Amino acid sequence: MTRIPTAPQREDIAATIRTCLLSVLGSTMSTDLIADDTNLFDVGIDSMNMTELLLQLEQRFGFTLAPEDLSSDLFGRFINLVSFVESHVRQN
Repeated sequence: MTRIPTAPQREDIAATIRTCLLSVLGSTMSTDLIADDTNLFDVGIDSMNMTELLLQLEQRFGFTLAPEDLSSDLFGRFINLVSFVESHVRQN
């Protein structure tokens, strides 16, 4: 029986993003502390580690970002980033 690969679920996407985020930040805080409404700038994201985070997410989820996809709103709240990645994963 051939198994058809399925897109990751929203919870899996969020968990992966949390792990990547903390890795990029070099933080040992618990992933549980990053809630949907967490402002990513408040936990330490800046332009340098933002780029590294996006590269990790592209590799993990297998999509390529276009410059026009990016905006500062993307990092305003964690849920914005989750929705953004989810929409790109669903397109592939």
